[in-house]
Amino acid sequence: MKSISDTLHEKCAVVGVSTRESGSAAAHTAYRALFALQHRGVEGSGITATDGGSLVSVRKPGMVRDVFHEHDIETLQGSIAVGHNRYSTSGDRHAHQQPVLNDSIGFALAHNGNIPDTAGLEAYLQKRGYITSQYNDSELFGNAIASKLHGDRDVKAAISEVSAITQGAYACVVTHGGNLVGFRDPHGIRPLEIGRMKHGIILASETCALDTVGAEHVRSVKPGEMVIIRDGELVEAYQYAEAEERFDAFELVYFARHDSVMCGQRVDSVRRRFGTELAQAHALGYDKNNVIVTAVPDTSVPAAESYAAALGLEYRTAIIKNRYIGRTFMQPTQTSRQDSLRLKHTMIPELIAGKDVVMIDDSIVRGNTLPRLVALARELGAKSVTILIASPPIRYPDFYGVDTPSQDELMAAHMTVEEMRSTIGADYLGFLSVSAMVRAIGVPRGNLNLASFTGEYPIDIGKNQAHVQSSVSTEYAE
Repeated sequence: MKSISDTLHEKCAVVGVSTRESGSAAAHTAYRALFALQHRGVEGSGITATDGGSLVSVRKPGMVRDVFHEHDIETLQGSIAVGHNRYSTSGDRHAHQQPVLNDSIGFALAHNGNIPDTAGLEAYLQKRGYITSQYNDSELFGNAIASKLHGDRDVKAAISEVSAITQGAYACVVTHGGNLVGFRDPHGIRPLEIGRMKHGIILASETCALDTVGAEHVRSVKPGEMVIIRDGELVEAYQYAEAEERFDAFELVYFARHDSVMCGQRVDSVRRRFGTELAQAHALGYDKNNVIVTAVPDTSVPAAESYAAALGLEYRTAIIKNRYIGRTFMQPTQTSRQDSLRLKHTMIPELIAGKDVVMIDDSIVRGNTLPRLVALARELGAKSVTILIASPPIRYPDFYGVDTPSQDELMAAHMTVEEMRSTIGADYLGFLSVSAMVRAIGVPRGNLNLASFTGEYPIDIGKNQAHVQSSVSTEYAE
């Protein structure tokens, strides 16, 4: 991870639109969907539009609202639009903007995820004269597919053949030859959803984007599946690889918006079950009349509300987040990140003074945010401060599209829970166990990617494996 923040950071968002409307309608729809998916990446945004021939694109660093203006959208003429919000997990944060393009064949690709082992892609492209050192993983993937298309493969064959030499996580949208194509890797680590609109079909990383554009959620693209859309109609669904599902649990813990649907259930409902599991594991012995439960905004709010309700405790919004600071993990230097942390959260003193304060957060990464919040609560007169985390300890780096730090920067990788508690300054620190989290998600453990918690990587991570070490503790890992 590039940051010193105590949050993980999401990969990217992808959007694909195929409509029977003319003009810039597809681009307008993609723009609104990307706006809804801003939480998945803020370093850059891009939209490519086409009628099946030449491409027109707008791709720039920055957030959606800053990248696109009305005149930009109006230039994006075409019945197909492919969009992308970027947070860099590979390559320079200001370069490598997506969609990945090959104008000569009218090809565009937007990729959500990460390919930790690019050896197969590099070998293939180097044999064809590509200078692969200039590309990040998404560009290697896109250029390999484009090369297959240059070789007279159809889009089904091109994607299938490149996927066969690719080890990694990918949920992608592609346009070529008048088709819009969506596909996921055989493990389905990253989400991709299908929506039906009045005049066409939309593909997006989360259902909240479908809701924003007024689309009906049809279903998820399946692991190892490719869906082909033409003229606003889904014309084919093709299982190009055998599925072995390993959906990323962190989509439900942290990344997805509360109102999205994943694994057939509302994300908000899953997070409330995290709170119920916390209540069963950590029913503290404080005087209930003196306890205040509060969330570290925003992802942990449902868990905190549910925890309080399960134990008959008072929930109050005592921690206030300045939403104009931006996510602290995106700040360019440690000093600026720490300055942002001081600006990001404040507390309501009257709700804290004299209380046994229970703060609930979604995760601990480096452990920078919570010590400051604990210290602030004590300054405001808290009688005690408890920290509860609505996920297990994060002990291992992710290589599938989550921008985690190196393992030695993960607090739980080199500290026991008691050492973490002492460092944070809390009176008590508790987590969810892996089994409790899985139970709350409601998906079989074997169908989830739990690598950040267990160190068990379902897809080969190549040379990265040499940098993964055993954690000092296995608490909550059962």
